[in-house]
Amino acid sequence: MRSILGNLGNLWIAFSILATPPALLAQALAPSAAPSASPPGEEETIVPTFETQKLARTYILDVPAPRGQITDRNGAPLAQNRLSYNLAINFPTPLDFSDAQALSFAREKIDSAGKLIGRKLRISDEAILRHYRNRGIMPLEIAQNLSQSEYEQVKDNLPAGT
Repeated sequence: MRSILGNLGNLWIAFSILATPPALLAQALAPSAAPSASPPGEEETIVPTFETQKLARTYILDVPAPRGQITDRNGAPLAQNRLSYNLAINFPTPLDFSDAQALSFAREKIDSAGKLIGRKLRISDEAILRHYRNRGIMPLEIAQNLSQSEYEQVKDNLPAGT
């Protein structure tokens, strides 16, 4: 299997070279005649620019596609998609809160959201900190499968960041 993938990789490289315009190909394959700006033995430093700063703030997240309906051999549904409402908070970026600040921020948002839906939301401090440290850019779900009445209660009254 490895040799097949290796050959496919070589074919892709060969194809991309063949698809490259001749002028660009000559520039890419020619040895660089320009002298290096840094003395030998020293690494070149990348200076932050608008583009590099923009790339440093970019997060790439995979969003799973919704699965289709699963049926038995007679066509009767075994599993279906359904609409559900979850309540989540977003931590501000960049993620530079201390543990105490992250807990304070999350507790404030969780308490105000709990008052809006009319029930106590229980999330441990350990769960909040684990989420903030490992998945801070992702929303922290604080209530799952809200009923339609709970959804209507909070729809227009959510505080910022919830």
